Amino acid sequence: MTATAPATAELARARGLAQRSQLPWVDLDAETIDPSAVARLPFELMARYLAVPIGFSGETVRVAIADPAACELVAREIPASLEFVVAPRDSLMHLLDSLRQTRRTRTLVALPAGELGPELEMALLTGAAEAGTTDLHFVPTELGLSVRARIDGLLREIGLIPVADAPGAVARLKVKSQLDITEHRRAQEGRMRINTSSGREFDIRLTVIPTIAGEGAALRLLEHTARPPSLTEVGLSADLQLQLERIVNRRRGALLVTGPTGSGKSTTIYAALNDIADPSLDIVTVEDPVEYRFDGVYQVEVNPAVGVTFESTLRTFLRTDPDVIAVGEMRDLDTAAMTLKAALAGTFVLSTLHTYDAPGAITRLLDIGVEPYVTAATLTAVLAQRLVRRLCIYCRVRRPATTLERAELGLDDGDHHLFSATGCPLCDRGYRGQLAVHQLMTMTDELRQLALERAGHAQLRDVALSQGMRTLLDDGVAKALAGLTTLDELKRVVSAEDAATMAT
Repeated sequence: MTATAPATAELARARGLAQRSQLPWVDLDAETIDPSAVARLPFELMARYLAVPIGFSGETVRVAIADPAACELVAREIPASLEFVVAPRDSLMHLLDSLRQTRRTRTLVALPAGELGPELEMALLTGAAEAGTTDLHFVPTELGLSVRARIDGLLREIGLIPVADAPGAVARLKVKSQLDITEHRRAQEGRMRINTSSGREFDIRLTVIPTIAGEGAALRLLEHTARPPSLTEVGLSADLQLQLERIVNRRRGALLVTGPTGSGKSTTIYAALNDIADPSLDIVTVEDPVEYRFDGVYQVEVNPAVGVTFESTLRTFLRTDPDVIAVGEMRDLDTAAMTLKAALAGTFVLSTLHTYDAPGAITRLLDIGVEPYVTAATLTAVLAQRLVRRLCIYCRVRRPATTLERAELGLDDGDHHLFSATGCPLCDRGYRGQLAVHQLMTMTDELRQLALERAGHAQLRDVALSQGMRTLLDDGVAKALAGLTTLDELKRVVSAEDAATMAT
């Protein structure tokens, strides 16, 4: 495997622009970003002009910019003495992605001792939601309910609700989710919606779990966001984004996004829909639950209690001959077969699967019973993804890669640098937010033939790699070299199989 720092062509372009405009150029990966400088320009304008204030030279604000032609526009927005430096466009895009995460995420405050009022669990929910928590667990123990929050993919304990208060806490969660408070012997599932003090709205899926130590609860927090993301905002590398945009805008066959629960699959599907949503297209989504709202799109939320299932909704909408269908997840043979056969009829299909990597989508479809000819005829591409924690741009430390790390990553003996997490008041132990690493497999005639022959995962993977597919680790290493994450994070999320390819 060969991993490189930011593209040589982009670096050459930045240097050329700097020379022609008689401005210095800067390697953003080697810079320490000053949060007080960043605050001098609104994020929306930074994104518009591809310009970020990164620090100070005395009283002068240093501004990294991709295109010197925009210097005058930026100068109108910052009432201070400015020094412009030219930076590679890719590096600025990475920095803006990190800043976008910084705006959304706050560190969760631990459960306050001695302040356990009757509405504690709701205060926890709103606080956890504001902090970027995706899951909140109330786990029964002998001492009470251990409260654990999952932030940036990692679960941590934040406090304890005493035994005497535990039944009341679970009962109030049941009431707010319209569950039976008298039932303690079986698991129950429900939903609620909360609003935080900052005006954000969250859907919460609640599962009440009976255990030998009492009832516990697992909650999944999903924010209703006014604007769905674009493909530019989901962290794709430049080449993968270009490939995926071509696939999405061609609108043929089926595009699947794979990965474990909580890996951002639905967000990527929404980003693809956002790129093609148009009044001229009849678009239908079947979701559980609906996370983003699209104007002019039929969005149906699954509700098995009243007979609204993936299968029944698909059956209804396929009679209307839609142009695009997005299905939240292919959970069973009926849903998968019906969805893919819609692709045979000319509908562009987007959906998700739980598989480790992209080639695994083919074997998974075959395993659940989809006919090989349907898979071969409909599948256009598979995007696999994982989430790693994103380095805090304010305190990350750049360091030379060690000899062992260069050997592990297949790097040459050149000047390669990685980054370490340190920690500061603006982040959580050196990290802030999450970042996706991706793997894109586009179907070729050879892969279609292998699908017809029910080839195994290893053979599919080897052929896809020989045809140019990168591994999840390849993408992750490129992002580690760009200062977006750490090698430790990559090792945490990749499998032993992928890790074995590091030096090959």
